[in-house]
Amino acid sequence: MLLIIPVPIFLGFRAFIERGFWYDNLFTGYALPLTVTQVSAIILTGLLARQIHYGLQEFEDVVANITFGYVGKLPRPFSEEQGPMYREVKRARRYHRPLAVIALKVDERDIKVVLPHMVKEVQHAMMRQYVLAGIARILDNNIHDFETIALRDNNFILVLPEITGEEADQIAQKLQDAVNEQLKIQLQVGTANFPGEAMTFESLVETAFKNAQQPDQVLTTRKQMTTPHNLGDIRL
Repeated sequence: MLLIIPVPIFLGFRAFIERGFWYDNLFTGYALPLTVTQVSAIILTGLLARQIHYGLQEFEDVVANITFGYVGKLPRPFSEEQGPMYREVKRARRYHRPLAVIALKVDERDIKVVLPHMVKEVQHAMMRQYVLAGIARILDNNIHDFETIALRDNNFILVLPEITGEEADQIAQKLQDAVNEQLKIQLQVGTANFPGEAMTFESLVETAFKNAQQPDQVLTTRKQMTTPHNLGDIRL
């Protein structure tokens, strides 16, 4: 609707302002290029407005999820919860059961003292999410099958079917270099292969984390091998 409604409104407005002269040349003559340009500008503006709206909405959702994930959601307002509370009092009165009410008052001055600290922690959580999302984007760009990757705490776990231990070392080094180049983050990488090092999924994950080393250590301890020019040379 945002893209459809403005166009006929604009054309009708121009036809009304310039009476019949401009309307007669709306689709013919010298007015045609101007009409096409103006209509295209309206459509482009609508598209940009919609993208900005979606972007802001997505950003608000991310901020809300991070905030609520850290501090928890607020309870419903008293006006909405008053009915169930009243029913509990009514039930206690009817069946002669005990009931208590607790009131917890929060001083506005205490909120002002705690707020800066909480804001910093929420900002830290947002920055953490941003960094992890950046790493995930790099992995997505370099690994064809993105469905076999998972995030546990601050650690990424990749499962690569049909990949040998040597190929896994090559892929790990490439991913490590890509993240370091684009985000300046030094990842610790470790690999484990089936069935050479472990037989179960849990053991493979545990072994891979145990083998994780700093980048300089990985480069000095990894076996010498021919590294492909890009990850596309490795079958994934």
